[in-house]
Amino acid sequence: MAEERLIDEDKDRKYRIRINEDGEEELVIVEPDDAVAEEEEIPVFDVPVYEQDDEEAAVLTPEQLAERNRLREEEERSRAEKLDKLVAETRARLDEGDFEAAQYAAGKAELISPENGEVCFLKLKALSRNLTQFSNLEECAAVADGVRSFTAENMKAELKALSGGLKTRIAEAEENTAALRERNEAGKQERRAEFMRRRKNALTLLIACAAPFLALLIAAIALSTMMFSAENGAFLIATIAVGALAFIAFICTLIAANKYWSAVRNVRLNETDGATKLGREYTVSNTELELLKRIYGSFSNDIS
Repeated sequence: MAEERLIDEDKDRKYRIRINEDGEEELVIVEPDDAVAEEEEIPVFDVPVYEQDDEEAAVLTPEQLAERNRLREEEERSRAEKLDKLVAETRARLDEGDFEAAQYAAGKAELISPENGEVCFLKLKALSRNLTQFSNLEECAAVADGVRSFTAENMKAELKALSGGLKTRIAEAEENTAALRERNEAGKQERRAEFMRRRKNALTLLIACAAPFLALLIAAIALSTMMFSAENGAFLIATIAVGALAFIAFICTLIAANKYWSAVRNVRLNETDGATKLGREYTVSNTELELLKRIYGSFSNDIS
């Protein structure tokens, strides 16, 4: 029974390890009352929890931290008020038909909040003059990407309602691009046969020059090993003659190689749109079509 009472008493005790005066670890029994008193002596601080690490907060006093948070709140409130004013100004200028002023105000609002859906919506309207003019397609397409990602559905519906002219321009661009593509491919096909014929002929000429050059080169090397073996100098003369012929064949081989390289380059360039005026016109038209579709697709899933 005495042993059971001792075990029951040990249940309420706590143990900890401490370093004694000799630097050795020893086990110390902490009575329940002492543990409660020790816990009560530990001061408790309210530590703010941040979603991200805030190294600056770790070195600030509570008063400094509170002041910093107050300043941040004031700055955010000021930014929100300024953004609201710029959005209202942009809408007012759009209602007046002053698209230049609306674009300027929307640009300033974008600097404050580049991922604001309403700002993207208003800037696209200002840039495109309510989707009627697209003097800077690349910038309009860049703003349209913001509309796609951040703008609310009701604003996208408003853009779609204004997109009649845009759809007409897309249809015209598709027709023009298709016509240019057909003409461009026909031109490539017409030139392709001629360029392939020239490349074949150039390759034949290169082989015809390279083969004798290699044969003469080998012969000259072989004769050079015994050009001093004959007293009358016959091998020396033969070596010089064959070497001269090899040099002439080498020059002919270089000329043939240059012609072959030019023929190969023409075959490759023929397949590149940027190598001809018609191909460049097709590239410009196709790029314009892709940008127009990118703008329309930012607020409508109907891109057919």
